[in-house]
Amino acid sequence: MQIQSKGQEAIVPAQSKTATTASEQPKLSIYEQARKMQNVAILDAAASNSAANNPMQLLYKTAIEEINKQLEPVLGDNAIQSAYESELDVSPEATAQRIVQSSTAFYTAFKNQNNNLSDEESLNEFLTVIRSGIDTGFDDAKDILDSLSVLDGDIESNIDLTYDFVQQGLKSFEEELMASFIEKQAKNDLGVNE
Repeated sequence: MQIQSKGQEAIVPAQSKTATTASEQPKLSIYEQARKMQNVAILDAAASNSAANNPMQLLYKTAIEEINKQLEPVLGDNAIQSAYESELDVSPEATAQRIVQSSTAFYTAFKNQNNNLSDEESLNEFLTVIRSGIDTGFDDAKDILDSLSVLDGDIESNIDLTYDFVQQGLKSFEEELMASFIEKQAKNDLGVNE
């Protein structure tokens, strides 16, 4: 498996000089493998200081990776593709919009996987899952940037602003769905078929 940033060479895990058989190698869970790869990417970012040069991309990537981890038990591996291009608008508003769109896009699949829940229950459960992933992703990104000694000034305020925009986006998503649930219930109460 390789980690490759746009415009950079691939990072391939180092191979041991001694031959080992598959049975001698420890088996890592998908999460452990992803965490190892994330650590390699963090080390690469620290070495090249690319995270310091583009913290909003790091924030987006870290948040999406954590959302992927949170959704994995329900929706499978890589529910949200974390690939992104260097030409992305990395303003707080655009970053927040991508985080909200990428995470809320999976509501229907989540609801279908949890069809024993009411509309409101599935929405609340879904929002709990993605909010947890978003919070962890933001915290991880801040920790990484702080360890690189670049979490201050505009960078810190842009991350905080992005987080606020994400929360506003999630609230709007929730309000829109709740309104549709109420409308659906009203139609059902009147006996109107959709």
